[in-house]
Amino acid sequence: MNEHGMKDPELGGTALRGMLERATADEPLIGPVAANALVAGLKRRRRRRVSGVIGCVVVIAAVSVTVPALTGTRQATPAPAGPTGTAMATVYVSNHSSGLVTPISTATNTAGPSIKGGGKLNVAMAATPNGKTVYVLNQASDTVTPISTATNKAGRPIKVAEYPYAITMTPDGKIAYVLSENSQLTAIMTATNTASPPIAISPAGYSVGDGPAITPDGKTVYISPSNQSDYLIPVSTATDKAGKPIRLNGPSDAIAITPDGKTAYSVNMADQGTVTPIALATDKAGPAIDVGRYPDDIAITPDGKTAYVMNNSSNTVTPIDTATNKAGSAIDVGANPSGIAITPDGKTVYVTCSDPGTVVPINTATNTAGPAIKVGEYPYAIVIAR
Repeated sequence: MNEHGMKDPELGGTALRGMLERATADEPLIGPVAANALVAGLKRRRRRRVSGVIGCVVVIAAVSVTVPALTGTRQATPAPAGPTGTAMATVYVSNHSSGLVTPISTATNTAGPSIKGGGKLNVAMAATPNGKTVYVLNQASDTVTPISTATNKAGRPIKVAEYPYAITMTPDGKIAYVLSENSQLTAIMTATNTASPPIAISPAGYSVGDGPAITPDGKTVYISPSNQSDYLIPVSTATDKAGKPIRLNGPSDAIAITPDGKTAYSVNMADQGTVTPIALATDKAGPAIDVGRYPDDIAITPDGKTAYVMNNSSNTVTPIDTATNKAGSAIDVGANPSGIAITPDGKTVYVTCSDPGTVVPINTATNTAGPAIKVGEYPYAIVIAR
């Protein structure tokens, strides 16, 4: 263990590599990706982050599997119950080109003064469960900048591994994990905003795929081993052991899990444009739900009744009734939607739209979009601090 209470980096990397090796040993389709497929996947990932076609709310969960391996704990801490109500929440939107972060009051749907959030290429954000701090991930400087939501002031940037692209928070909010393009993982202790030395979590050149998510009880994380894979792998966070891979209806690009932990929804960003429901009690995938070509992100209401799927190709958001797994009518939101988040009370969905530089609120009672909120050029990630 090092001074941060973390396992030795070499041992941590070995354990996590072992998970991927165990999961892929009997499944050749999700073994090491061929060179041309890997290069295509990495180009696709970079293109999405440069163009603004990114869904950061779901990908935020990408590194939750590493929590027990790095901290040594064998029992996850569930997220504490937080206050509810739209009026108590603030939406934070990162602007890709300017590097600014814009707060939006959910009570009035008005944008406040922009915050310097660490420089250009802000591509992902996470908020502590108590809503006191928002962490902004910046690819240009390889840093994460904490922002106090009480003052909307940015703190000192925290250096992380090169070319970071995802960030997630432990259920108790004590550690933020940052995943980098070169498969390096950096842990940030939120009490002190200090980073541990990065460790390798997979063989060189092999990146964790888009869209993993952790169950609400923190016991299992579902991983797509690469963005070329048609599989998800369940991993026990208590033992670091991977279960049998789950066959999907297409490559997984984003995942969201219902609040009761019973169902995972995997977005398949491909020509067929589907979402695959997975019964987590049996790890069985159900019939694909057609939502239109190139869906890119997904978020689920706090009551678990509706999943909202963002579609960058059609500039829409499609609601899915989770009781029937039937898709409803698509909702027009504006050009190039790039991120999606839902308020704690479930009354409003907020969608960033890159080209117009707006955030569009959707009333979940009527599934109608409200007036766009101007936030500046190329808004990317979005997170809601309660």
